[in-house]
Amino acid sequence: MKKWIEYCQRIYRMNHNKRRNTAFLYEALVRELTKSVVNKDEQRKAAVLAVMKEFFNNQTTLKKDLNLYTEIIETRGVDKKAAEKIIGYVRKERDELNSKKLFEEQTHLINKIHNTLSEEVLSNFVPNYKALASIYQMFSPSTKIKNKVLMENTIVQYMSIQPQQIAEQKRINNATMRIFSSKFNNHYNGLLEEQRTLLSKYISSFTDNGLELKIYLNNELSRIKEAVSKANFEGDIGEKINKVPSIIDNFKDELINEEMLKQIMKMQQLVSEISTND
Repeated sequence: MKKWIEYCQRIYRMNHNKRRNTAFLYEALVRELTKSVVNKDEQRKAAVLAVMKEFFNNQTTLKKDLNLYTEIIETRGVDKKAAEKIIGYVRKERDELNSKKLFEEQTHLINKIHNTLSEEVLSNFVPNYKALASIYQMFSPSTKIKNKVLMENTIVQYMSIQPQQIAEQKRINNATMRIFSSKFNNHYNGLLEEQRTLLSKYISSFTDNGLELKIYLNNELSRIKEAVSKANFEGDIGEKINKVPSIIDNFKDELINEEMLKQIMKMQQLVSEISTND
């Protein structure tokens, strides 16, 4: 099972083009909108809303495509047969979309993001990234039949998770939060301020669906990348520093867990030492 999951992950990493994934583009804009609200940046908020209203109104092909992603991503707790039937109907409607018009609208949207917002919008952490990537693979005419079937199986599993399983996962998350909070209070008193903030937001992520954590990580990882890009070290230290940006880029394909947190905390420590030339 583990090897099969790893195989699926390799497939979508090789073939997933997030710039042509309508749901990803929309969710990246939603995260950007959320950041602007949290930061009380009214100008940024208005700019993001303008882009969303222009490209995701009911008259656009992008909106129709987004609705098909939503049909799948918001369906949970159904049996396998129902999931397969829903996927069948969605794929049929997807095939009937004007692919040329969809491509043109995606291109205009990407250019608009680049010119009026920034390329960094596409680096925002997006919930359900792997599920959205699997749906994109299933939709894509360039995906091989074998890989398309594997992606469909992954999506069926996602749609078939029963409410009691979701509830159990929440119960486990709450227990983990209590344990992690205890560790945090007892053992993490000598950390950098940014490390304490990271851990605090990770603990809170079990109750707020990780929204604040994702916003914080988006800003913090950008800060780390900028800091290491300015560093000028040679030898083993320089080699390790040069690996940081690629490690951060790989985070986009991974779930946020304790192992990722440990890596980020090491990077925060590294940046602190770089700033003091230690």
